[in-house]
Amino acid sequence: MKKLYYRPQKISSWSLVFLAIVSIAVVVAVRSMPARWPAIDRWASSAMSVPDLEDRMLDASVRAEDAFDAIHCRRVVLGHKMLDLHDPADTGMLGPSMSLVTSLPGHLDAKQTSVNPNFAAVALRLLIDAGVRPGDRIAIGCTGSFPALNIAVYSAAESLGCRPVIISSAASSQFGANSPDLMWPDMEKMLFEEGIIPFRSEMVSRGGFQDRAAGMSDETREILEASIHRSGLPLMDSKDDQDAIERRMLLYSEAVEDETYAVYINVGGGDASVGGTLGNDTLGEGVIRPVSAYSPGRLLGATQVGMAKSPDGEPSPNDCVAARFLASGVPVINMINAVKLAKQYGLPVMPTEITPAGEGGVYAIADMRRIFAVIGIVFITLMTLLVVRPPQKLVDAAKKRGWFGDDAKSQPQWMV
Repeated sequence: MKKLYYRPQKISSWSLVFLAIVSIAVVVAVRSMPARWPAIDRWASSAMSVPDLEDRMLDASVRAEDAFDAIHCRRVVLGHKMLDLHDPADTGMLGPSMSLVTSLPGHLDAKQTSVNPNFAAVALRLLIDAGVRPGDRIAIGCTGSFPALNIAVYSAAESLGCRPVIISSAASSQFGANSPDLMWPDMEKMLFEEGIIPFRSEMVSRGGFQDRAAGMSDETREILEASIHRSGLPLMDSKDDQDAIERRMLLYSEAVEDETYAVYINVGGGDASVGGTLGNDTLGEGVIRPVSAYSPGRLLGATQVGMAKSPDGEPSPNDCVAARFLASGVPVINMINAVKLAKQYGLPVMPTEITPAGEGGVYAIADMRRIFAVIGIVFITLMTLLVVRPPQKLVDAAKKRGWFGDDAKSQPQWMV
C-alpha cells in the first residue's frame, strides 16, 4: 500500500516568504565568508604531504615575478617597442604581432592573461594534484609561445623541489618570445645566469611545423639556429614529426636512467610535444590522467616505443610525447588555455595592470565557500520539503494551535 501523508491544500504565502528569506540569507552568508581559512589550509597542506604548500606557492610566484622584471629590463636595453595596445600592463613579456620567427597566429587574450606571476602557484597546484611531491623527477616540454607560463612551470618545479628534464623549442606564435634578438633560448639563458631559475633545457629544437621550422624560410631557420647557438645548448635536428618524437623520448629516457617520471608537463602547442593545436584541443588543459586518455574526446595513448595506438591496435594520428607518457602510466599537465585556467583558479583575465605575487584565488587551498554552498543548498532543499510536504506530527501540532485557521479549504488533507 502506498504511503499516506499530510499536506495543505495550498502553500501559504507566509511559507513562501519564509523560503525566500532563508534562501537569501544562505546566499548572503556564503558570499560573505572568507575564501581562505588559515587553519583549514594548513590541514589541507598536511594532508597533501606538503605542509608548507602556501609558502612554496608564494615563493614560486615571487621567483616568476623577478623573472618577468628581468626580461622587461632586457627589452628596454635592447630598445624593443612595447605597444600599449598589445601590452597595456607594460609587462615586457609580450613579443610583436609578427616577426621572421613567428610560427603561428596567437590569441592575444591568452598571452596577456598568462603574464601573471601567480600562474607559478597554479603550476604548483597542478603538480600537487598530479601526485608530484618534493624530489620527484618530472619531464617538461615547452616552446617560445608562452614564455610567462614556461617561467611559471620552472619556478613551480624549483619551489616544490622537483628534478626536471627539459626540452624546449625556439619558434613562437604571435605575442610570445618571437623577437629575433630575444627568443626563449635567450631568455632561459639570461634567467639562469642571473640565478633566477636554476634549470636549463637539455636540448633545443627549432620548433614550428614538424618541430624543425618546416615551411619557413632559410633566413628564419638561420635566426632560430643563431638563438640556440647563443644559448650554448645543443640543437635537436629532427627529420620530421616522428623523428622528433623518437629523439625526445630517447633523451627523456637516457636522462633518468633507472628512475621514473612523476609527470610530463607541456607548455604551448609544440608539434612533437602535444600534437600541435589539434592535440591541445583534444587533450584539454590542466591535469590529464592516464585512465582518461582513452575516453571519448581525449588524446589516445601510445606505446613507449613506436607509434601511438588506439585500443584496437590501429596506429593513431595523435602520436606525440604527451600521448606516450600517458600510455606508460605517467600523468600529463597541459599548461594551455590560459584564460580558462585563470578563471578556474581565481586569476584576472587580460589584466590592464601588473598583478603582484600573492594575489588570486589559487592560494585558497581548501575553499570553504564551496563546502558551505553545498551545505546551504541541502538546507534550502530540506526547508522546501518541510513546507511542501511536512511530517504528520508537525501538521497535527500545527492544527491544534490553529496555525491553519478556520477555513476548511486551508486545512491539511490526506494525499496518496
